[in-house]
Amino acid sequence: MRLCPTCGEVYADSHQVCPRDGSALKAVRDPLVGRTVAGRYRLISRLGSGGMSSVYLARHVMIDRLVAVKTLRRDLAQDPVQRDRFIREARAVNRINHENIVEITDFGETEDGLVYLLMEYVPGDSLLKALGAAPFDPHRALHIAEQIGGALGRAHQMGVVHRDLKPENVLLQPRKGGRDFVKILDFGIAKILDAPSLTGSQQIFGTPGYIAPEYIQSTDIDGRADLYSLGVILYEMVTGALPFDYEYPGDLLVKHVTEAPVPPRERQPGVEAAMEALILRCLEKDPAERFRDAYHFVEELRKTRERLGGESSWGGLNEPSARPAPLDDEDEDAGDVPTPVLEDALQNALLRRTMPAPPPPDMEVDDAPEEDADDGPDTLQEEWDALGDEPSAAGDEEPAIPTPPELMTSFVAGLDGTTAPRRDDGLVGVRRWRARFDALRAAVDELREQGITAQVEEDLEFATLTLENLEAGIDETERHQAEIEELNAEARDFRATLGRAIDQLGQKLSKARGSLEELAKRRNELRARREAQLSQLRRGGGDEGEADAVLWELATVEQALREQGAECDAVEAQLGELRAQLEGRNEAVEARLAALVAQTDAEMIRLDGLSNALRSPLDRVEAFVQDEWSAAASA
Repeated sequence: MRLCPTCGEVYADSHQVCPRDGSALKAVRDPLVGRTVAGRYRLISRLGSGGMSSVYLARHVMIDRLVAVKTLRRDLAQDPVQRDRFIREARAVNRINHENIVEITDFGETEDGLVYLLMEYVPGDSLLKALGAAPFDPHRALHIAEQIGGALGRAHQMGVVHRDLKPENVLLQPRKGGRDFVKILDFGIAKILDAPSLTGSQQIFGTPGYIAPEYIQSTDIDGRADLYSLGVILYEMVTGALPFDYEYPGDLLVKHVTEAPVPPRERQPGVEAAMEALILRCLEKDPAERFRDAYHFVEELRKTRERLGGESSWGGLNEPSARPAPLDDEDEDAGDVPTPVLEDALQNALLRRTMPAPPPPDMEVDDAPEEDADDGPDTLQEEWDALGDEPSAAGDEEPAIPTPPELMTSFVAGLDGTTAPRRDDGLVGVRRWRARFDALRAAVDELREQGITAQVEEDLEFATLTLENLEAGIDETERHQAEIEELNAEARDFRATLGRAIDQLGQKLSKARGSLEELAKRRNELRARREAQLSQLRRGGGDEGEADAVLWELATVEQALREQGAECDAVEAQLGELRAQLEGRNEAVEARLAALVAQTDAEMIRLDGLSNALRSPLDRVEAFVQDEWSAAASA
């Protein structure tokens, strides 16, 4: 990775000059790359960095799966407020559990104070990058916005507002037919509506181009603020521009509050009136004038799509560039989709921030020019071949002795997908240790007639017991890991089931509230008519029959209002029960998971110690064997 010494922004190694200020980028050594976090997540490469955190591509060493690990900057981790906000991201996302939101499956703090989240690994491009091909076909824009709206509907029902929705935080994965599958990420500043505030009331979160007016005005925030941000994103997808013309970010903040957005059809005359109306309603200054909730937005979006007609002319993505092959089935794991631009895409998508941040204090900047030195094998097979499993022996008279597993610690990963092959040495190199031990013991047995030193006997006895303990410990740890996987699968299942039920009730409640609003509007109209008629009657004019008809209709509407209000209350009560059920099950599973993870972490530390303990004794045994073989060869 490379760091701009002027603005502090981090870029992929392919960049040479900072696009913001033109400064020459400097190579950066990241001390975390190559480290195994919590004994399970081996960090392969750094994908991106922001003001608070960094994201790494990692491999779960126990289940051989690529994951993304997000770490909080160490200086910020010392601040309880920042640490709690970071951990709250994990809890917020786990509460939502929606297919269009990047999953977080683990979080914690290492013994040396590294705070981390384990996220679903999502190869794909950010919407920000795709906007380079804007304006989009209207059906593509609606398809993306519909998925974002559905995810927000679930999030808002679970009491979570994203608060920083923008194209950088939306990943697009190609699916069947080239259609985009949305993944929303970075709930790092998400607001949990029923949680105590962790921030001062004067703090403004969000990105200037997409921030809702109520953030700037410091008024109450609810899910309709996210709908405003979504409206800006939809505006940008269909016009290729933001809703306001501005010279600097501060000017943009003011215009969100004071000026009407430029109508989309002024930017792009081809935008349909129905699309423009959908977008402008999202961008109303008053939240009460926007859609009442995300479910309402999705409902109106679908009506807009019907007005636009069929989408047979839309073949999927706008970009003319080559894309990864789509999956054969939309329900398949998107982690199997390869992408040739993984590092660059995820760097921009995962953690791009509005304001640059200084480099983390534990990062060293390399001022020296890079050399074209050979950093090691280019492929996993070359790496394995370099291990020396079958070294040539003089005259092929002596057996090969496998090298220690430490030579496999420099994992070489292909960045073109999630299924790069690798030779498995087993957890903490146990299979390699077993092969090395067996080869050395066989060699020593052949040399016993010539005499074996007491040190060799002692080392072999120690290695025998240590290896037995290592293998038994690994069996136990793998059983615990299997339990963790089963619990996670169980959690995904009940969260998905209850989540779908919450969506159904949320949609029902949204429609019921819509009917309630219409009835309330009609009641107010009738009341106004009734007052006008009574005033006329008092002056000796008016029609008593007409006045009585209005009175009867008013009574009917008020009765309907009471019934509709009772229905809303009933649905809300059902939603409350479902949320409580989901929360209770989440707490139970998380408690079991926390106990298993803590036990597994402790076991991994012990296993790593046992593995390292084998190194010196077996090295001494090998030195003895090699000396004996050399003496025999020279005799």
